[in-house]
Amino acid sequence: MLAGLFAVTVWLSFEVSRGLSLRVLLEEMLPTERHNVQLVQKFVTQFGGANTTLIAVRNTEGDIYDSEFLQRYSEIVEEIYYHPDAIRHLVQGLSLRKTKSVSGGGGRVEINAVMWPTIPQTDAEMERLRRDVNEQYRGFLVSDSQNAAMIVADFKEGTDHEALVGFIDDLRDSHADSGIEIHAAGRPLLLGLIYQELGDVALIFGLSLAAIIVLLFLYFRAMVGVVVPVVAASVATVWGLGVMGLVQYNLDPLLVLLPAFVFAIVLSHSVQFVSRVFEKLHDHPNMRSSVEAAFAKLLLPSGAAIITDAAGFTVLILVGIPSIQALALICTVWLLAIFPALVLAVSLMAVLPKPRTYRLGLRFIERFWRALNLEKNSALVVSLGLCAFVAGIYGAGRLTIGDEVGSSILWPESRFSSDAGYLNKSFSLLGTDMLQVYIEGEENTMVTPGVYHAVEALDRYMYQNVPEARPAQSLVPIVKTINSVLYEGDPSYALVPDTVQEVAFNTYIFRSKGEPGDFAAYTDPEWRIGNLSIPMKDHAADTVERAIAALDDFMTAGGADSLENASFLFAGGQIGITKAINDEIREANRSLFIAIILVIATCVFVYYRSLLVSVLLVFALSTSNFVTYAFMAANGIGLNLNTLILSALGIGLGVDYGIYMFDRIREESRAGHALFEAVARSISTAGNAIFVTAFTMIIPMLPWLLLSGLRFQAEMGMLLGMVLFLNMIGALVVLPSAVLIFKPRALVGETEAVRENQTVKNTRLAE
Repeated sequence: MLAGLFAVTVWLSFEVSRGLSLRVLLEEMLPTERHNVQLVQKFVTQFGGANTTLIAVRNTEGDIYDSEFLQRYSEIVEEIYYHPDAIRHLVQGLSLRKTKSVSGGGGRVEINAVMWPTIPQTDAEMERLRRDVNEQYRGFLVSDSQNAAMIVADFKEGTDHEALVGFIDDLRDSHADSGIEIHAAGRPLLLGLIYQELGDVALIFGLSLAAIIVLLFLYFRAMVGVVVPVVAASVATVWGLGVMGLVQYNLDPLLVLLPAFVFAIVLSHSVQFVSRVFEKLHDHPNMRSSVEAAFAKLLLPSGAAIITDAAGFTVLILVGIPSIQALALICTVWLLAIFPALVLAVSLMAVLPKPRTYRLGLRFIERFWRALNLEKNSALVVSLGLCAFVAGIYGAGRLTIGDEVGSSILWPESRFSSDAGYLNKSFSLLGTDMLQVYIEGEENTMVTPGVYHAVEALDRYMYQNVPEARPAQSLVPIVKTINSVLYEGDPSYALVPDTVQEVAFNTYIFRSKGEPGDFAAYTDPEWRIGNLSIPMKDHAADTVERAIAALDDFMTAGGADSLENASFLFAGGQIGITKAINDEIREANRSLFIAIILVIATCVFVYYRSLLVSVLLVFALSTSNFVTYAFMAANGIGLNLNTLILSALGIGLGVDYGIYMFDRIREESRAGHALFEAVARSISTAGNAIFVTAFTMIIPMLPWLLLSGLRFQAEMGMLLGMVLFLNMIGALVVLPSAVLIFKPRALVGETEAVRENQTVKNTRLAE
């Protein structure tokens, strides 16, 4: 048996390294059935998607009007423009050929490249650049203070994000000695930084495992109490990862904590088993017979808990995101693999020698139990549990769907966060997040005056009604600038002409002086589709909702009536994708929580044949989750893709505690013990194992909180530690108190129920 299990483990270990990948695949992390996502996918080739990256080059020794600085800036632009993953027609920079200035007079229009093919050298050339920047590019490609020049780039979806971060870092290092600072932000860089931080995961896992080993030894005071749970949990984790490798599964780096969660669940079952074996050593002559007796007692409750765990994870398939749906199926199989892991634990303990010394429990638990005096205070405890339940529901109702301001992945003091702050502050016409509105119509739609009037009106409306919105990027400014030049630069003529012929003429003038692809960021070759890009300061949940609401209001008020045979399609870009994800989370969270509760309640009912037991267990688990959500709301932690699975994880970790406690109470009651004594004996046995299991997982969460460079990992470690603690309190305090009050017949047994009823009758007769 052991040899076979060892061989399977070795084989699956090989599959982990061969087939499992750690990559962020945008298409797998998006709710593909959502309208916003479909829009982005439809127009991504022409207008880009959510991979816009801002790179600011700052002169620390003066302004940008310095030949040496501009030369270095131009070199950086070239390196980015020719990066193999850059979408070239979506790269913008002062020194590129397509960046034009518009001037002229007397009906003559001059359209020239701002800084191509040569860098300004003379005072006159530098003054002309200053004029062009102030008229057209200040706040956009040049900072408001004019000491930094911008590069806007869009990268392909298959970009090696970690390599891109390295590329930007190399740019920083190569120019650091020349008075140049580079500030960069954008989704590709954010993903790359996640990859970089994965290198610390092994260290954090190692520290967590070391903490688990120390705590188990302090509890059991025997090496067998350490070896068996750790080996069983490790093997189950390897098997789960091996199955992922077999099916070529891509584990999103944001879910890299998942193996630790499964490890925790297996550890919980293993500690319960080892505790029961040590307990049976008093009544059996050797390890083998003790193991057999313990296994016979724990087979049914362990099986019930594992199946309930798996069923809870299966419900994640309701989330309309491919990666999470695949994760639900794999985790279900993974959790069912706990059965052979427990068989391994049984086999190991059966062949290991009986420990000379060992400890069965903690005196602390017994003192804590006596101090609670649940025989008198059980009603008070249940009442406090109800108060926590109600307060948790109220607090959870204030939970934000989506991210708060700032990155939910990185710490505010990270280089990325500080760079994003600098960019938003220094460039008044740019934002680190983009909202895209598409125009779709017939051929030559994008030379129709009505389209330009509608685009201009929408731009104005968004800027006036959404504080986070910046002036939009579109064809409108180009047409208005040329029209003004045609009228001697009169600013009163900086407007969209009223006829198709005039608009077409203005765009023709620009095209005739330009290069192929100059308009690619705004329209297609047939001029059938268009793009309005609205820079946003952030993609916080409130920002996204305000932006989408403003778009809806604009359309409702008839702002797009002038489009004629065209229509506005919104919203794309990072804001559109965030909207789709937030909507999916909002809907999935409701259905997910209800489904998990129903599935778990059904599994518990089938096992105990008691609706009351199901209600009590669900009550405890729901309270833990609601209180955790309330804590998240109070601390500005939003419900996002990372924290969404917290419900399944928290309930999965908690249901084990409840089932083991309920089952031990039932066992002690059926052995003839009075109810209170049965509960007390259960606390001193199964309760001890629950306590040590919880803390062997809570304390190892500290390295994630203290050492992880990723904010979401630290927060998930904190939240999981909180859920574990609350579930432990529920199993050790709330559930036993509820049993003492409600006396469910499925737990106390027929004999105890009759005894309690007779006591009540005798009391009434005496009265």
